[in-house]
Amino acid sequence: MDYKIYPLYNGAFTVRFGNQPKVPSIQSIPSFCFLLIGSDHNPVLVDTGFDPQYIPGIGSTADRQPEHDLAAALSRHGLVPADIDLIIQTHLHWDHTGGMSLFPQARFVLQAQELIYLQQLPQVEECSFCPRHWLPLMDHFSIVNGTTTIKPGLRVHLTGKHTGGHQVVEVTTASGAYILGGDAPFNYDYLWKNIPQEYWESFRQGPGHAQFWLPEVRPQLDAFLSRNPVDTYGIPLQKIKRLPGQLILSHDSRWLDTFCLPD
Repeated sequence: MDYKIYPLYNGAFTVRFGNQPKVPSIQSIPSFCFLLIGSDHNPVLVDTGFDPQYIPGIGSTADRQPEHDLAAALSRHGLVPADIDLIIQTHLHWDHTGGMSLFPQARFVLQAQELIYLQQLPQVEECSFCPRHWLPLMDHFSIVNGTTTIKPGLRVHLTGKHTGGHQVVEVTTASGAYILGGDAPFNYDYLWKNIPQEYWESFRQGPGHAQFWLPEVRPQLDAFLSRNPVDTYGIPLQKIKRLPGQLILSHDSRWLDTFCLPD
């Protein structure tokens, strides 16, 4: 089956870290979701964007016009959230999960390794994830292990980079394959290494308190994984880059003026 790929611009965000000199602000990052329409006319969504009410850090900001809300972006394609029953999450970072609650009826495809990664997550990284986006929807998770065909013309590949369960989406189009690469090339290890532990402790006890997880989150993850035993395996990022097809990333401003791929 061949697909058309429609980039959905979701606005931009700036992440600031207060007066911490070792980590500069991350300025005006454009954010995209991707709508896939196959020859069967059934829509599939890849990622659900960010929530302007949850941007971690200190003094972080969002820039989003009403027309860039995810529901509004879908409406330009004649769709409402209830029309989407399949969503592929490249990973569960806060800027990819902000619209999940719009789709309480949908099935969310995730790598098993992403949940195992969250289960073992160091506390300093908790603010990179927002459990209220996804915790109420875990019963709608469809867990896969490594390279998996989701439906004809759509495959996912586990990279295990950026997050432990990050996956990319291989999309068949009339012009060949495209790879929706999410955030696969980006590594934020420097963030956790460069900021002193005492800063994180001060942040957790002070302005960042609400960005860390509530005590019930990890037990709920444990309970879900106990009901869904998994194996995990993946392929290296280098091999992802060698897959045939154009690599499309979620924060690339080139897609601002792109209505459809292939055009």
